[in-house]
Amino acid sequence: MKKILYALSFLTILLYACKDEDVINTTELTSTQASKDHLMAEKIFNDIGRIVEDGFMDNDINKNCPSYTLININTTDQDTMIIDYGNGNPDCLSYSNLKRGKIIVIYTGKYRDSLSVMTATFDNYHVNNNLVQGERIVTNQGRDIVSKNMRFTINVNNASINTSDGTINWESERFREWTEGSKTFFNIFDDKYKVTGTASGNAVNGNAFTMEITDTLNVDFRCLPSCVIKSGKAKITPNGYTDRIINYSDSLCDCNFDVTINGNTYHIVVP
Repeated sequence: MKKILYALSFLTILLYACKDEDVINTTELTSTQASKDHLMAEKIFNDIGRIVEDGFMDNDINKNCPSYTLININTTDQDTMIIDYGNGNPDCLSYSNLKRGKIIVIYTGKYRDSLSVMTATFDNYHVNNNLVQGERIVTNQGRDIVSKNMRFTINVNNASINTSDGTINWESERFREWTEGSKTFFNIFDDKYKVTGTASGNAVNGNAFTMEITDTLNVDFRCLPSCVIKSGKAKITPNGYTDRIINYSDSLCDCNFDVTINGNTYHIVVP
């Protein structure tokens, strides 16, 4: 009898162990980690783009937070702009995020100049205490033959974001068309863009993922200083898991997004 009870107890433990494992697998399957990390990287590097464009608009006028310094070298076709957020005593509040360190921009022309190339790198640059590294390259491809809109390629290479939870590695290739607001130079709030492209990376849990924009992203700068993508969809494919669909549709100009996995919708807030 004791042997039978022991066997039944062992079987019960085994069944519960299997049940717990099933729960773990289900949790992993519905994890939104890759989506969260992609959205965080996307927001940080979109923000960097706006900061660089601000530097060209400020016409070498220094600010306390950040300060912009233009270094023009006549012997070369490349110039330098240093965007300095200071050493963190205290951190600088910019576009609703705390920043410190420097963004260093090497450029062959300004944002609106056809065929200009702007390469941003980073010197101890932090966003909300997260160290950001890598490079962001923007190339003005001139105007589209049909629409006459300015077009840009935007490449983020070898990027990493060191967070308290781990490191996000991220690369991105995007194509951007300036659909509205290009004629009003000093009013950025009427600027609108359409964006397509891809990305790839590793989430903080070490799992690789890819991203593809499946429905053109519509960017509206009236949403500044919050997240500026107003609509569109992207497909996130983490290694070993089913696709996740990020839906950017939101009329509130905030950083809240819906992610759909196997028909279930999860809500993500990007800091």
